[in-house]
Amino acid sequence: MDNFQQQVSHRVDAFVSDITELARAAAYEALNSALEARGVETSAPTTRPRRGGKRTAEELQNMADTFFEYVSEHPGQRMEQISKALGFSTSELSLPVKKLLASKKIQLEGQKRATQYYAAGDPNAPAKSGSRRKSKRRASKTVKRKAAKRSR
Repeated sequence: MDNFQQQVSHRVDAFVSDITELARAAAYEALNSALEARGVETSAPTTRPRRGGKRTAEELQNMADTFFEYVSEHPGQRMEQISKALGFSTSELSLPVKKLLASKKIQLEGQKRATQYYAAGDPNAPAKSGSRRKSKRRASKTVKRKAAKRSR
């Protein structure tokens, strides 16, 4: 019985080996005929858009104008919302926004990611709170002076 099993196993292995070799040869022929039919072509390297290229003054001005118009129509939105609506990345908009802030065409409220943008003179824009900061400083100095007088 062991001899019978060995013979069957040997023939099955030989059959599998033959079938594998035939499949390999058929795949090789199909590949060769496909390559010969269309000729071996190497694809040209695709060019990716260059990053970090300098934008022209006109491009920056157009982006700044677009940003200003959007902020005028939609006051109080954050940079992520504005960039999504305009189709630019937030980093692409950073320079035009800086220019608009420097020219005082827009104003902002908040810090970091909570910054909201408003057109200058917009009635929805928050009032500036610079005087509050000074009063805190003055109060701090007054407290220090009173404490110094008591310790004398």
